[in-house]
Amino acid sequence: MDPSALVPAAIGISVHPVWPVAFSIVAFSAHLLLMNAVFGGSAIVFIHSLAGGTPVSRNISRKLPTLLALAINAGVPPLLFLQAVYGQFSYVSSILMAVFWLAVIAVLISGYYAMYIHNYRYEKLGDSGRKLLMFGVLCSILYIAFMLSNKMTLMLRPEVWSEYFSDQHGFILNLGDPVLYPRFLHFVVSALAVGGLFVALVGKRKGELQFIDTGMKWFSRATLVNVLMGVWFLMALPKDVMLIFMGQDLAASILLCAGIIAVLAMLHSGFTKNVYAATAATVFIVPVMATMRHLVRQKYLEPYFSLDTAPVSGDWSPVILFIVSLIAGGFCIVYMLKLMAKAERG
Repeated sequence: MDPSALVPAAIGISVHPVWPVAFSIVAFSAHLLLMNAVFGGSAIVFIHSLAGGTPVSRNISRKLPTLLALAINAGVPPLLFLQAVYGQFSYVSSILMAVFWLAVIAVLISGYYAMYIHNYRYEKLGDSGRKLLMFGVLCSILYIAFMLSNKMTLMLRPEVWSEYFSDQHGFILNLGDPVLYPRFLHFVVSALAVGGLFVALVGKRKGELQFIDTGMKWFSRATLVNVLMGVWFLMALPKDVMLIFMGQDLAASILLCAGIIAVLAMLHSGFTKNVYAATAATVFIVPVMATMRHLVRQKYLEPYFSLDTAPVSGDWSPVILFIVSLIAGGFCIVYMLKLMAKAERG
């Protein structure tokens, strides 16, 4: 069957797709930094709990529920923008893996609740209880990350959507895609690096050398491993997609070079324990990688859809409402965080 026959008609949007795509990259970058801090922080807390717990694990575990709440909220806009621009692909992938995708909600709530129990019942849980809860949190986040990787890669492959006709019960995953595994591991290892950076930033704020030392070790070593994951990910891409980063597309090639330079800066700052330089390099590389991710998606879907041909109504009111809501929400979040910091000092 011709794969293009399985792709639904394009969903109309209010403004040119470049705007929601730009908003999506910015929002996704914020979500990625927060979510990686949550996952990486959870992994560090769990590893330290295996040794009986440390001041690092206790302090970081207190911050995880708030971080996760912020990460969830930051994750909503990029998902909505994805649906707005690429809805005809995104909705199909959700239907194909419906059972696994809907289970994400229950798993997320369970993991979120486990974080709160770990925080507020820390002493009563005992050593074994804390280990069990943090292991459950890690499994929850890993499940969600793996399902997101499945969804985001499955939507790029209309040629495999015909599997629906032999399995209409929502149990289809993208397990046969060679890109899935390096992509997933690339995100997982980067989360360990950002989690380590978060620990180091907490230590910098508190003036705790133990936190800085622990955090920067996780950051530098995970970044080093992630170089290998990134190369694997790049080499696993279809040849026509990979070549856009090898000089075929100027913008994509420049982004790859910028990413390599940022990685070198991350490694240098990590091994020299320069927390602020590591933070600057990380904050720079995340939107670079998010933009590269968009270019990969665009190249994958080129036979079926182009941003230039997307139906546009020209109605700016939804965009204006989003910007106003974003600014108002941002002020509320900053005010809430200030209150929390004040309560902590008290």
